[in-house]
Amino acid sequence: MKIRILALAVVIPLAACQTTSFTAKEKHLNRYAGAEVAATQCPAYGGYGSVAAMRVDAQKNLASAKALGATEADVQQARQRLNGNFSGMVVLAGPLQACNAIINQLAWVGSTPAVSDPKPKAP
Repeated sequence: MKIRILALAVVIPLAACQTTSFTAKEKHLNRYAGAEVAATQCPAYGGYGSVAAMRVDAQKNLASAKALGATEADVQQARQRLNGNFSGMVVLAGPLQACNAIINQLAWVGSTPAVSDPKPKAP
């Protein structure tokens, strides 16, 4: 328990640090690699259907990244970056929290918000 509190004490201040601004190509590559990590490391959290959906989403992001000029070296770099991030999360917070974090982030960036009209239309 003390380790988790210490980990949070270290991670929370670092969360406010300036992060690298990714290009559109890098964003698609990160989504591809993130979906790959989630599908291989966290399959029990969503079952077969979720893994299949993540693979479809991953392939769309890979196609978008390649259309923007991504090379195989770029893909490998994104995989290394996301595997490293995931491994760090597992060490600091455990596999359950790491899987939740990566899947939630993928769902957030990969979804389109539903816009609802607050006023009902008059008949």
